[in-house]
This record gives sequence, structure tokens and C-alpha cells, in this order.
Amino acid sequence: MRSIKSIFQKSLTVVFLGLSLSIFAEVNGGKAVAENLTTGSTNELANDKTCDGTGGILAYAETKDYSLYICADSKDISQPRYYRSVNKNGTTGIKLTAKTYNPNQGNYFEFHSGDYVYMLQIPSETIKNPVLVVEFPDGEGYQQKITRFLINGETRSPISNN
Repeated sequence: MRSIKSIFQKSLTVVFLGLSLSIFAEVNGGKAVAENLTTGSTNELANDKTCDGTGGILAYAETKDYSLYICADSKDISQPRYYRSVNKNGTTGIKLTAKTYNPNQGNYFEFHSGDYVYMLQIPSETIKNPVLVVEFPDGEGYQQKITRFLINGETRSPISNN
């Protein structure tokens, strides 16, 4: 059983990580969105089968190494339930199921696999340069810039498709 101190430290790390990502987005915001981030609708993935058996593709993102899918809950297609990654190098990606989801988060999707945390930022007016963040159990991790982000416009739309 994890100690309260361990849980507190992990929670604090996630809070600081989210805060630092928000500051990073603010500092590096501006015209970079038009130059480096393509946004659109998941309708562009009409024949994609990655989220078959779920409520469909809620959101999709690309980084230099990954294609990332947020699949909806089949009982409520507005709620993210599954995380699927497809590695561009051909190796097997990961599949995660959300245990809980706080819709008030609003600016990112977060999934856990053991002590690993996968956080996918949602582009918005305040997050102009979204990233994928993977945090390892030891608190280390990495991030990759999102170059393409698609969202299902029928469920919710935190981004502008301008």
C-alpha cells in the first residue's frame, strides 16, 4: 500500500507539471499555432478503426513519434475513456482505460498505467503549443510537441478550427 507521503508527492508532482506546462504554453504562445499546429475534426479519420468497440474517436493527436487516440466511453460519447497510442516506428503502442475522469480538468486528458502518467494537453486560447507528457514512476519523464490535433465536434470543442 502506498504511503500518504508518496501519494501526496505524486499529486504535488502532477500539479507542478500541469502548472509548468501552462506557463510553458503562455511563454511560448502566439503565432506558433498557425505555423506548427494543425487542428481539425476527427471526421478526417472516418475509416480509422483504432477506437472500434468504444464510443468512437473523441480526440486524436500526433507527435513526431506517436499517433494518439482518446476514445470515448460507449455509454457517454462526451467522456474520454480509453487512451491508445500507435508508435510511428512500428513497435506496439499502449492501450489504457481511464479509471476516473474529471471533466472540469478541461485543458488536458490524463491516463495512468501503474505509476506512469500520460497527459495530453488540449489546444486552446491559453495552450497554444500543446504537448504530450509522460511521467515515469521516479518523477522523471519527457514531453513531445503535438503537431496535429483533431477533436470530435459533436461532443465538445475546446479548440478553434480557424
